[in-house]
Amino acid sequence: MFVRRIALRSFLTLALLAVLLPIVLASGSLFYRSAVVAMEEFALQLADEVSGRVREKVVSFFDVPQRVVAFNVEQVRAGYLMVQQPDVLMRQFMLQIDQQPQLTFISMGMPDGQYYAGSRPPLGDDRALRMLRARISDGRAMEVLRIDPENRQPTLISRSEVGFDARNRPWYQSAIANDGVSWYAPYRYMINDAQGAYAAIGMGISAPVRSRDGQLIGVVTADVALSQLNEFLAALALESGGRAFLAEASGELLAMSSHDPSAGVAALADGHRMRIDQSRDPVMRALGEHILQSGQAEGNQFMEVDGVRHLARWWTHALHRGPVLTMAIILPESRFNTPLRGVLRNTIYTTVAVMLASVLFSLFVASRVVRPLQVLSDWAVRLTQADWNAQAPKSSPIRELRSLADSMGYMAGHLKEHAEELEQMVAQRTQELESAVASIEQTLTDQRHFIAMLSHEVRSPLAVINTAGQVLALRSKEVPAQLALAQRILRGSARLSYFFDNCLTQDRIDSHNFAVEPVPVDVGELCLWVTENGGQLSVEHLLTLAVEPGLPALNGDPVLLRVMLMNVLSNAFKYSDAGTTVSLSVLREGTTCRFAVEDEGPGIPPEEQKLVFEKYRRGRTAEGKPGAGLGLALVKRIVDLHGGAVQLQARQPQGMRFVINIPLTVTPVA
Repeated sequence: MFVRRIALRSFLTLALLAVLLPIVLASGSLFYRSAVVAMEEFALQLADEVSGRVREKVVSFFDVPQRVVAFNVEQVRAGYLMVQQPDVLMRQFMLQIDQQPQLTFISMGMPDGQYYAGSRPPLGDDRALRMLRARISDGRAMEVLRIDPENRQPTLISRSEVGFDARNRPWYQSAIANDGVSWYAPYRYMINDAQGAYAAIGMGISAPVRSRDGQLIGVVTADVALSQLNEFLAALALESGGRAFLAEASGELLAMSSHDPSAGVAALADGHRMRIDQSRDPVMRALGEHILQSGQAEGNQFMEVDGVRHLARWWTHALHRGPVLTMAIILPESRFNTPLRGVLRNTIYTTVAVMLASVLFSLFVASRVVRPLQVLSDWAVRLTQADWNAQAPKSSPIRELRSLADSMGYMAGHLKEHAEELEQMVAQRTQELESAVASIEQTLTDQRHFIAMLSHEVRSPLAVINTAGQVLALRSKEVPAQLALAQRILRGSARLSYFFDNCLTQDRIDSHNFAVEPVPVDVGELCLWVTENGGQLSVEHLLTLAVEPGLPALNGDPVLLRVMLMNVLSNAFKYSDAGTTVSLSVLREGTTCRFAVEDEGPGIPPEEQKLVFEKYRRGRTAEGKPGAGLGLALVKRIVDLHGGAVQLQARQPQGMRFVINIPLTVTPVA
């Protein structure tokens, strides 16, 4: 039966053309972008409206003190301000402040420190006008007199023994220092009234006034309480649902919509003015950091803080002869995205629905394509597992899949033939390797037996030779030639015995069932035994021993530790000139026991220091010296078995230092 097959590429192309996902995504994205642009334009328009109200209020707020101070300076020059009559002066100030509700103080400080002011208290429920005075005749006590709104008569309501001296106040000092009209920095009012109506922060503008002959009459000032700005910004924030603040261009905060105790009177009393980038409000802090880092005088910024998007608008205003102010408002996204939220929601729902339909259709198409591929993959897996009886998949309408199945069937036949050939070759090679391994194991066993037998057979003659050499040495003390011969016999027998000890130790370590069995070892006795027996290896060298007192017992294999130290001493004797000194020192270094052997030989070149610990490897300086290159390799193996480390250090002007660190509590290493 003829089955019409189509190409896989054509099948997938037809499936993708039936999916409208790209069109849906493109149209949805375009609509979404248009909605977002419209939302941002609406947000900017709203921000401009709110910022215009803030700008107008702030500019007028700080414009009043300038006009009042300029007016009073002209009044003094014209002789209309009764500076010599304090009671009249305060009433004149009262009339002015009654017409300027933004002002907190209109005052004058005299050259002798006396103070007279008209005031409107910034705090409390009673906002009736006040007159304030601090006179020398009253001991400079600050007196607050309330003006009754009905009869306009003053009544003393507070007297504070603060010792008020106008000359010490910031507004007075600023005017004198600048010798003209100038703004002064925010400061805490020092009224200390009983009602607490002046526990606030203020700033303003002051100017010195002089007589026609240039004599200082006093300093006149107009002051505004920043709490008024806080109230205005808080009301604006409540209405707009956002935040607002006023700060100097350098970042010091003047007013803010949210209440923050760390930015209030207590903070200023400590001499600290909070910066906007230090605000506890994370949104205002983020905007403050952006403004200070960017250095832009004005701008708009969409920003996200704690997962909420905001629109920030800021601008600057320079006070005449005063600081540059930075004003800012921050509106949350919920304030301006409500009209567009429904449109965006419908767009998202529609897009998601069409995308879901496209995904379901894609899954259906993919399953139709992948199913025969999965069957073909399962067949291939069974073939790789040498399951040659696995049945080939049924015929597929996709031409490429049918062609691939035929090719895999052809390859499976060849793989089966090659697998059978490989199995025969592997079996043959396995048998050859088993024979070779058995031969090697037998050789190693014979070698160990030979070494053990040779050591056993040689030790008895060596003991006889050693004893005879000692007797000969005792009898030949008066005959130098015979004494030298006896010492050569003793050294030779000691070296031969030492060589067999190394061979047996190496054979013991290399055995399959070897394991270190640590026991407590007295380090002092160990080193004493090594120096007494190691001294027989050379009578031409001076061997010294230094053991730190009070060393704890070393938990290790005493036989292996003796072989280790004997090998290092033998190496030092071998490469040191006759008459030089070889020293062995032992000390505690933390949780390790440090053995150090020093000689005065030619040393080991740096490039050969790692090679000397390899079995049967010897350096260039070993030419003409006896040895088989086994001793230091055995040292390294013993140190490793005890979990320690060995180092080589060059001495100056010549010589070598072997440092061996063995843990006091050894954890045996297999």
